[in-house]
Amino acid sequence: MKGSVAPGGYPSAGKGVSCSAEEESMPEEELVAWLERMKLAAYAESARSWCTSMGAVSLHEVLENWEDFASELKLKPLEKRRVHKDAEAAGCPAAPEVASPGSGSGSAAAAASGPVAAVGSSGGGGSSSSSPYKTNGNFFGPKDEPQRYLMMEELGSGATATVCKCRRGSDEALFAVKTINLGKLRLQREFQRISDTLHREVSILFTLRHPRIVCLFDVVEEPDRLHLVMEVVDGGDLFDHIVTMGAFTEPVARYVFIQIAEGLKYIHSKDIVYRDLKPENILVDQKASRKGLLEIKLSDFGHSKLVNDGYSIALTRVGTPQYWAPEVSDPFKAAQGYSQSVDLWSLGVVLYVMLLGAYPFDGLAEPIEQQIRKAVIVFRTGQGCHEPSPKAQELIRGLVRFRPQDRLSLNSCLVHPWVATGGGTLGKILKLCTESEPGEAEERLLLPEAPSKEQVELLRRDLQKWTTNFRCSAIVKHGEVVANLQLGLPETERTTAKAELAAIV
Repeated sequence: MKGSVAPGGYPSAGKGVSCSAEEESMPEEELVAWLERMKLAAYAESARSWCTSMGAVSLHEVLENWEDFASELKLKPLEKRRVHKDAEAAGCPAAPEVASPGSGSGSAAAAASGPVAAVGSSGGGGSSSSSPYKTNGNFFGPKDEPQRYLMMEELGSGATATVCKCRRGSDEALFAVKTINLGKLRLQREFQRISDTLHREVSILFTLRHPRIVCLFDVVEEPDRLHLVMEVVDGGDLFDHIVTMGAFTEPVARYVFIQIAEGLKYIHSKDIVYRDLKPENILVDQKASRKGLLEIKLSDFGHSKLVNDGYSIALTRVGTPQYWAPEVSDPFKAAQGYSQSVDLWSLGVVLYVMLLGAYPFDGLAEPIEQQIRKAVIVFRTGQGCHEPSPKAQELIRGLVRFRPQDRLSLNSCLVHPWVATGGGTLGKILKLCTESEPGEAEERLLLPEAPSKEQVELLRRDLQKWTTNFRCSAIVKHGEVVANLQLGLPETERTTAKAELAAIV
């Protein structure tokens, strides 16, 4: 291949210009078939020109130089992800990760709070497996049971967190454990704020018990590590499924949309704003899924926040720019506070991405903040994607509206004609998804007096420690402490939990 350059700018070994290379060319049918499979048929002419200029004579050579290929063709972010994924599958040299623009906030807290998605593992909470275990030999657990869990193989890692499988010794149930390196985080100036954010996520996860939300089972805190033991979800994230398929058909997207909406409805019923709804945070439960019916769970509540509690208001610009509502994208509006309606905008964007395999606001033609401010949805077709039906377009436009009060409510979404198309089957799904997980007993304790802002912060930190110790949620809300005690707690532990909670108040 002429002028082939490997990642990092060094010439590829064995890829110098040869006489035969000058005479060969990429087989037309091979290139066309690949472009169609990748939903890139509209780029056929540009792809042929690139192959000719680079002397690429095989698809493997294209994939070896996928970054240059994608750059030359000016592929859009999701198109670029598809090519990258295909290059990895073909065993081509690994290249730097192609992150979706603006994904994550870049903060240490964000790095520590990514979703837990275990590939090829059993469903969470625990089925056991008879297959040989790969372990690293490390145990962890609370002080009274330090070998409760056996750490197994690593599934992924970030700057301050590692995700592994783990096995519970008492029944050999399999889980995913996210281990956050508090030692590294402690070196940062804003460690207390980061710590509060992490513990807030733990409290929120213990608050949320629903079939469409990833379940947190246990928390083990050590001096330099925080272990979050969660259910294993074995199908990767929704974003990868969209990248692989190019775009979803309307029946596939509808089934996923309903589940997301019902999960959001439950989250909002707990006075929580999600703030980071996107396909990367939606996990696919492969074992529970059937052909064309992806079962999903919402994950990653690192940016979520309790609102409507009398003490808190959402002010910060967190989440991912492509999914930001105008009141989050605009720093001046964000500073005035915003509501759960930001999740409705994000829901509309997620539906657009599922149906078209592209972002409605990508920042390519003009700054993304300007695109969001205009709130103009254009249904770009092509690349193997069909134009969404009028009802689907109506639903998306009903959610992606500039004024928060004009956006469709979740109840309106679930009775929208596009959603209601499925008849009785969808009705059964809705009934399932609106029901929260059983097994909670609510405890309410009235605060003796109206607390100051500083007292609320101190009380929250005490409640976070209580949450970690007893694996139950507790929040300050309108002059009360509201706690959910798991009914599975042994009676002695339940009595102790109530006594400690009363002492805190």
